[in-house]
Amino acid sequence: MKPSKAEEQAKAKAKVAHLFADHHDRLEAYLRKRLANQNDAAELAQEAYLRILRVKRADLIRHPEAYLYRVARNLVHELYAGHRPSSFADVDVDQLRSGDPSPFDQALLARRRELVQRAMEELSPKCQAALLLRWHEDLTQAEIAERINVSRQMVQKYLASGIAHCRKRLRRIAEQERDGSHE
Repeated sequence: MKPSKAEEQAKAKAKVAHLFADHHDRLEAYLRKRLANQNDAAELAQEAYLRILRVKRADLIRHPEAYLYRVARNLVHELYAGHRPSSFADVDVDQLRSGDPSPFDQALLARRRELVQRAMEELSPKCQAALLLRWHEDLTQAEIAERINVSRQMVQKYLASGIAHCRKRLRRIAEQERDGSHE
């Protein structure tokens, strides 16, 4: 007899709970290595698990541990890209209600944009175009391929190499700033 959808979902949630128990400490250690603010590691680890719990078809995740770390990496990227507060502990509730970023958050965002812009300038023109079309116009890979006149596979390569380059560059700059040396 085939298990019901509710039974499959319960089983998937049990797997996530087991994943959380088995990998929580390692995931937090992994996140602490990547974050400027060490207090955010626990919050991001928790958010990674919550995101996995929200997956509608968790039974389709073939490699839960790899998926967990991918979600965590994406959360770090979101944090550094300015989509999340720079420190969860420093969130001003009134600021959240108003929707307006604080002057400090505005300065952080401007600095991040400047650093991303500098990293982007190091990329080839087509790689830059692919990233900009994806990020700013939210085009699909097929639409980007058509727009810049390359294959879809080339767009995938541009996006992967461009994102990897920007992450590496931003990580290096963050490390330099943490160590007190500047570029």
